Amino acid sequence: MTILKRSATICFFFFAIVITPCLAQSQENQPKTHNHETASETCFICDKALRDKGRLWCKEHERYEDRCWICHPDLEEKGRAYCSEHSLYEDECFICDPDIMKSDGDKNSAKACSAHGVHEDLCFICDKALRDKGRLWCKEHARYEDRCWICHPDMKDSTRPFCSEHHLYEDECFICNPKRKKLPIKEGKKAARTTIFCNEHQVAEEECGICQPQLASELEVGKGMKVRFQSKESATMAGVKTSIPESASSAPTVEAFCQINYNENAVVLVTPILSGIVQKVHVNLGMNVKAGQTLAEIHSIDISRAKTGYLSAIADVDLTKESYLREKSLVDQKISSMREYQEAFAAHQKAQFEKNTAHQRLLNYGFDEGSIVRIQETKDRSSTLRVRAPFKGTVISRKAVMGEAIKPGQSLFTVADLSTMWLELQLPSDKVPLISNGMNVEATFSNLPGFLAQGHLAWVDSEVDPSSRMIKALAIIKNTGQLKKGMFGTAKIALSKPENAFHIAKDAVQRHENKTFVFVKLDEDLFDLRRVTLGNLNGKTIDVVAGIDSNEEIVVAGTFTVMSEFLKSRLGAGCVDD
Repeated sequence: MTILKRSATICFFFFAIVITPCLAQSQENQPKTHNHETASETCFICDKALRDKGRLWCKEHERYEDRCWICHPDLEEKGRAYCSEHSLYEDECFICDPDIMKSDGDKNSAKACSAHGVHEDLCFICDKALRDKGRLWCKEHARYEDRCWICHPDMKDSTRPFCSEHHLYEDECFICNPKRKKLPIKEGKKAARTTIFCNEHQVAEEECGICQPQLASELEVGKGMKVRFQSKESATMAGVKTSIPESASSAPTVEAFCQINYNENAVVLVTPILSGIVQKVHVNLGMNVKAGQTLAEIHSIDISRAKTGYLSAIADVDLTKESYLREKSLVDQKISSMREYQEAFAAHQKAQFEKNTAHQRLLNYGFDEGSIVRIQETKDRSSTLRVRAPFKGTVISRKAVMGEAIKPGQSLFTVADLSTMWLELQLPSDKVPLISNGMNVEATFSNLPGFLAQGHLAWVDSEVDPSSRMIKALAIIKNTGQLKKGMFGTAKIALSKPENAFHIAKDAVQRHENKTFVFVKLDEDLFDLRRVTLGNLNGKTIDVVAGIDSNEEIVVAGTFTVMSEFLKSRLGAGCVDD
């Protein structure tokens, strides 16, 4: 019995010294208990359905894997308060503070990507915005091009562990380890090549239009993406044809509808200044006249009176002058009085004034100095008023009829200088900021094939037409006799000086994502989708002002076929098919 007591005592001490500390250490690593207010209540620790989908769970310690400091002590943020009861940070523990659940402040409570088992704010595979800018993406295999060992097996570094789930090296996979998100992408002993090569199409990956069509929208003018056919015969069999562009000069223009009208600054209505009766008409409609040429003769009593008054005034001047000189001589001899001398001097001054008035009246009636001198010499008192052309031009309207009684201001003729015409334009209101006076204008007319009218912009209206919502403008253009009032045409306003350009077929131009391109032949099976800047459209041709050279062959037929080859990856055909 004594021996049994001693054995029990030894076992007790052994348990106290050895077994008890081990149990304590084991309990320390076990999850701490958590309480609920009712027996039926549950939480994410008890119920799997309440846990964040796609978020790893540590079964050993009953907590999220990224919140288990026992397994991952390196992930712990030392300065952040931790809820040991529920194994979450205090500022995200919605069990202790239910308001946190409403605020949705925890970044880890975001929806998970069901396809890849990660949070949506980390899944760069699904969200293009999360990918590295400028880094090529393999659409065929949904990974970065420089991490796609299917397309580029020669680039794989076998010494670096690879995360097959997210297609990144383990030491750079920030999805497996979120802390790596802030770190730059590292390269191992075998650095990635600067230029990734597309083995299928034998061009640089960043230039492969078939594999990377999305890069075309980012091209600068003069840059291109390569499009390769399956064989050197494919393009020819598909009807693809090329030609060398024709050199030309071009300037960016604004097009507008236009109409010809007379230059109203060079049009005059010829009217009489006195009433009378038309005696003769010397010109017909459409005749060219010189400045000062007589157009018509009018019988007017007022003309006869004006001539007679002028001749009488001349006689009075002569008479009063003799009386004035005589009185002056008598005053000098002290024979006559000063009063008589002054009266004779005043009468002479008055007669001189009357003569000047009569002379000016004749000038106002259209007589020139030569005609007035002849009136004085011939003592002409006729009633003929000659209506003369004010400048060199063409009679575009005649209303004078022989025997017709006319009044002052009544229109007899319209004379226009047709060496220049007005071009009345209708401009889109959004183009007005680009336009200013003095810009060169060219116009073509369907009635005059091959004729090109040239001039300059003279006026732009300051308001929009309420009915057409267009802006009116005027250009002055030269007329060699072919332009007629009322002609309709199309005008082009040059916005800058002409520059070197190339004429190509209008159908050669392709548009992709609101940008313009042409295909340049590099080889029998290789073409370059080249970004270009276009100029003027001239019927079936269009100007290219930037992006191509004079010795390059441009695809002018079969462009749709080449464009389809470029876009075929969007129809399901990609780089390398597994």
